[in-house]
Amino acid sequence: MYFVQVAIDVPLYKLFEYSWDTTVLIVKPAIGQIVEVEFGRKKTSGIVIEINEESLIQKEEKTYNIKQVLKIAPCKPIESNELKLYQFASKYYLRPLGEVIFSSIPSDWKKPTKWDLIKKSNEKKQGKNQKAVNSTKQILSFNEEQLKAINVLNEISQVQSYEILLLKGITGSGKTAVYLEWIKKITEGENKQCLILVPEINLTPQLEQTVKNICIDREVVILHSNLTPSERNHAWLKIQAGEGQIIVGTRLSVFTPIKNLSAIVIDEEHDNSYKQQDGMRYSARDVAVWRAANLKIPVLLCSATPSLETWQKVLEKKIKLLELSKRAKQGSTIPIIEIIDIKKENKSALFKEIGITNYVIEQIRQTTERGKQALIFINRRGFAPILACDACNWKSGCKKCSTWKVLHKKTATQKKATLQCHHCGLIERVPEACPECGNQDIKTLGLGTQKIEEGIEKIFNNLRILRIDTDATRKKGEAEELFQKVHRNEVDVIIGTQMLSKGHDFSNVETVIVIDIDKSLYSADFRATEKMFAQLVQVAGRGGRGKDSSNSKIIIQTEFPEHEIFSALKNEDIKLFYKQLLQERSTAHLPPFVYQALILAESKSQEKNGEALLELKKYLEEVVNPSESCLIYDPIPRGIQRVGGIERTQILIESTNRTKLQKSLEKGLDYNEYLKTKNKSMRIIIERDPITF
Repeated sequence: MYFVQVAIDVPLYKLFEYSWDTTVLIVKPAIGQIVEVEFGRKKTSGIVIEINEESLIQKEEKTYNIKQVLKIAPCKPIESNELKLYQFASKYYLRPLGEVIFSSIPSDWKKPTKWDLIKKSNEKKQGKNQKAVNSTKQILSFNEEQLKAINVLNEISQVQSYEILLLKGITGSGKTAVYLEWIKKITEGENKQCLILVPEINLTPQLEQTVKNICIDREVVILHSNLTPSERNHAWLKIQAGEGQIIVGTRLSVFTPIKNLSAIVIDEEHDNSYKQQDGMRYSARDVAVWRAANLKIPVLLCSATPSLETWQKVLEKKIKLLELSKRAKQGSTIPIIEIIDIKKENKSALFKEIGITNYVIEQIRQTTERGKQALIFINRRGFAPILACDACNWKSGCKKCSTWKVLHKKTATQKKATLQCHHCGLIERVPEACPECGNQDIKTLGLGTQKIEEGIEKIFNNLRILRIDTDATRKKGEAEELFQKVHRNEVDVIIGTQMLSKGHDFSNVETVIVIDIDKSLYSADFRATEKMFAQLVQVAGRGGRGKDSSNSKIIIQTEFPEHEIFSALKNEDIKLFYKQLLQERSTAHLPPFVYQALILAESKSQEKNGEALLELKKYLEEVVNPSESCLIYDPIPRGIQRVGGIERTQILIESTNRTKLQKSLEKGLDYNEYLKTKNKSMRIIIERDPITF
């Protein structure tokens, strides 16, 4: 008989003791085993964290009954390096260990009743030929800069030590080819696996094809949330067994047990999609860096526009910099950037209707006449962000959120026009008249992808126009099919959101038009200009990638053409722009020069949220000396104060020392649990390194 301490997926910061009877379970316990246990009145899964020969529970009565482990899952135990990773994430992000572990495991493993089905399904898949991506061996040629970067990476991987590197290159400079050549070299050895993290699900099919073409004889495994449960179970087991040599995945794959992990690549490392915004609010980039340090392996960050946090570490010589300054594809060019001052266009009827200038329309016409494609970027889906009444000033506000409902017009897949809240999901019919005063002349304010699509179709009824946003790509495989239409030149004008801006190699796009971006210049978010700059660089990078791209140009419409962000784009001077941003952040005592955390309170009462957080602030100031370690701000509402009928309030805690901030948060954690017992309907969350406020 043994006694095991088990982590269970419940919101409690403790392990639970069970007995292990080897006469029933046949084998001795092993740390990392997934087991079936009875918790309360239900049977669930747990992970063995500790093994003891005697019970750790202080028994008050001899009749005290410790429940037994009922069953062992049909998979290998999670290894010690992965358990260390989970324990780090649990401590740093202040979440229960069981929650951290089970967020990294396919959901079917949480249900012991499904274990036998998983085993049978996996055996069937192993016996069949898996659906293969058609691969054509791709022989790469590299320029001098690329070869230099590859040589540095190969030298580092041969030493087999931990090092962070940044591969910074302009869009189209061949960053992907560089890291795939490196990974191909690493995985030549036996029992070598590499992880490639990408920010978006929509990038995985394209990257999977590229990886298989370059690493033709390597087994590639894909991991993201759009896989079916059966597909994810099979991929997870294959990776854990050390069979998948190259793993391509979104942020959730950073916690996957990878038996022989030898290197990590984080593509588009600056992207906010790497930050989980609910549940355990972790940063996949930061977790990946910790994992590489723990395993003593190299981690490569890739971006044309690295985050300021990363760039500051480059300046401090904590990250090694590799640079690519030329476009890799022969014949491709860096597009000319034109800034259009739309203050001069405000009286234009066309501009008032669809927000596009006459000059832009003419450029689209000339581009398509040359047999090239034009891409229009607007980072807002739907037809218009607000429906409004001039007579009484009514606007289409959401009943459950402190935001506006967006107008979505009737489409082929959506049978009628609706008003939709993009935060809580509320959908309502479009009123025929103003709900407040009855005025029938209600109008739309602002632009969305549908409105641009409608306007372009009216002007160019002979062109093939394609809209790509989340509304057009809801079903599995739709996004990939739309991107393939662009690659096959079945489209003349592409209209879309940020889905278009990341990683796609559109070789026939000649003209890129960026509209309606000025809101980022006067945002309350201190990261707004950094995010906007990255987005503009990424969007601009979709143009000029083809062989005949001498006419390629990027046209940006703005009311602030004199802003430094546009000068940096035109002059291709990212280093000077980053220097200015870092000076501003340093003066204002903002990241990367301080570390931040939020403590959030969510309930139906803003007043109760504020009272609870004030009580927490008072407690923290009593146990922590703010002058020596942390600055604790007063409670304020979140940027979007109400979502789904829940009021949201926050306090911000800052420190120049990460360790002191961590200690303060740990002291506040127990008090958070006490506050929740006083108001059981209140949810209190700690978020490390927030990116939204």
